[in-house]
Amino acid sequence: MDKYLLSAEGRARFKRMRVSGEPAFEGYEVLAYLYDHGSSTAEELSRHTGLDRVKLMELILTYIHHGLVEGMH
Repeated sequence: MDKYLLSAEGRARFKRMRVSGEPAFEGYEVLAYLYDHGSSTAEELSRHTGLDRVKLMELILTYIHHGLVEGMH
């Protein structure tokens, strides 16, 4: 089962977003969960965020592409 976590860059950028009070955006809840809870499986993220697995994986792949999230095996 694969797990995902925020990269060092992702943690720093998300922390700045929270501190600045930047408004939430689509997928914010995924980054917030990873920031607050550390590494998580797609199943855990889907259950917590309410996103279906397809949408969740689209967001995760986008975040990986932008260097915010890393995959673990």
